[in-house]
Amino acid sequence: MSGRFEIRVSGRLSERVRAAFPGMDVEDVPAETVISGRARDEDEVHGLLSRIQSLGLQVVSLRQTPGDAGEGPHQP
Repeated sequence: MSGRFEIRVSGRLSERVRAAFPGMDVEDVPAETVISGRARDEDEVHGLLSRIQSLGLQVVSLRQTPGDAGEGPHQP
């Protein structure tokens, strides 16, 4: 499992919480925040989900987005 992922969480994230996702795109949408980027493997996805949980965020959805599977991590 590698490629680009999109994780939606409830509410808006503070700048401090946004900083916990370096190299990821963090975008506000109505009533949610979308965290997206690339993951090399399943462990990297699980690590991201663990970070989200440790910050007390509620995951609304997780999906792999089409187009660039296997290209490696997002580079800013």
